[in-house]
Amino acid sequence: MLDVQPAPAIAAPGTDRWRPAFILAGPAALVSIVLLFAAAGAASGDAVVMASSGLGIASSLTALLALLAMTIGLAALPAQVPAIRQGFGRIAWAVATIGTVLTAGAYWSSVFVQPGLAHSAPDAVRNGLASVTAGFVVSYLVMGLGWLLTAVVLLRARLLRVSGWFLILAALVAITPLPFRYLPLAIAVSIACGARLGRRTTSQP
Repeated sequence: MLDVQPAPAIAAPGTDRWRPAFILAGPAALVSIVLLFAAAGAASGDAVVMASSGLGIASSLTALLALLAMTIGLAALPAQVPAIRQGFGRIAWAVATIGTVLTAGAYWSSVFVQPGLAHSAPDAVRNGLASVTAGFVVSYLVMGLGWLLTAVVLLRARLLRVSGWFLILAALVAITPLPFRYLPLAIAVSIACGARLGRRTTSQP
């Protein structure tokens, strides 16, 4: 009778190329918030001035960098974690990837579109556009849901413990209308997927 071994929870060590991207996400998000407060102080809270200022653009750019880092990490994750490549795991990964890409696209507009609007249509920046606001809400909703489901997959595969629950909490925060809601998620991703998950996978025989 053949001795059939169960599939490993992780791939072979040495394929953890996603880790630097995940680890970068949290610090980049923190820098973005610091730059945002600096821009608000320099512009006395004027949204139009902030949108076109160097500090304001740098804040949006580093936020975009954090989200792109999360997207790059997600792209490489299935090669390391078999649970992500099948069934529920594949769905969770797809939703997280789509949501993170959508949110990154929203910050792309903050880098390249809002500075121009600040000069040509300042009221649109000051009061906001209903369609843009709706896009942000949907993007965050999909991203938060996707990362919540991904955290569940990693917890079920026993690749995360406490940090997995932290990731779930941060994903729930990302769904809410709270300000800076991408920050807890980026930090949780850095800790759970960059540090803890990487350590667990590369330490396996």
